[in-house]
Amino acid sequence: MHHARDELLAALDEVGAEQWERRIPYGSRTLHELLAHLAGADQAWALAAQGLLKGESEATKPPLTPAEAKAARVRAIDRGRSRPVAELREEMERRRQLLLGLFDLLEPRHLALALRSYGEEHNSVRERIWLGYHDRLHTADVRRALRMDWHPPTLEFLPEIVPAVEALSPDETLYVIHSVDPTRWEMPSVLPGWSNRNLLAHIATGDWVFQGHLRHIIDTGEVAGWPDVDAGNAERIEERKFSTVNALVDEYLSMRHETMLLLSRLTRRHLALPITLLWLPEGERERTVADYVLVFERHERNHRGQLRPSMRYGVRL
Repeated sequence: MHHARDELLAALDEVGAEQWERRIPYGSRTLHELLAHLAGADQAWALAAQGLLKGESEATKPPLTPAEAKAARVRAIDRGRSRPVAELREEMERRRQLLLGLFDLLEPRHLALALRSYGEEHNSVRERIWLGYHDRLHTADVRRALRMDWHPPTLEFLPEIVPAVEALSPDETLYVIHSVDPTRWEMPSVLPGWSNRNLLAHIATGDWVFQGHLRHIIDTGEVAGWPDVDAGNAERIEERKFSTVNALVDEYLSMRHETMLLLSRLTRRHLALPITLLWLPEGERERTVADYVLVFERHERNHRGQLRPSMRYGVRL
């Protein structure tokens, strides 16, 4: 966590006085709004640590729901928009010192308590208190904003596919990627024959088949045949064998943005087109494009799960 925080502070030091209103690529926040978020971000973890120290568990004090957490982030940004950069940085540092003081009080018995982390399927106190991913995530945001001139588009989607759009948010995948122990990228993953870097390269380019279908549907009004998926995946992984993790993350976000642009162009006529989903059992493969759009997020969710065993918090200290 200390190393990740040092990297974040170094990135913030690179922001010039006239650059705080630059927007973060593939999102909508300005750098000043991001700093306002960072200034108050440790509050939620401090509450969790206080709960652990009191012996509270999931059953007696549930964590914030995603909607509540989002509302808290919005409030922090709203409060910080008019505050000077120096004041926000001072608050960020003060809150981090208070949080680390709480963490210093944690004992092994606290790590045995039930405390859910990201989503409902994982239950690990060690994961909940591992904050390095958050600083790594926003370090990458800062450097991306300084490197790229970004103007976020306004996109609208048919109500039928809004659940798919929400499920394809990169947040959970970025959480896992930025939590992977950096020493484990070249190690074998749980997927036979693939390293963790291979998995990341596949996630970064994983929308290629989906995008190919969407483009063909939008351009011609018809569904195209399936490409050789295995060969295409292997080719993309081989082409990226020397790509850095940061480059792969940037490519992942760029590709997901392109997917959102394509989804915003779908019409109800497109969604009603028939398509054969080859991975389903015989007799269940004939579906609609709407079905394909709604189930596509499972691909990334599966591969995200295969990266989880290499997350930093899981390493014995």
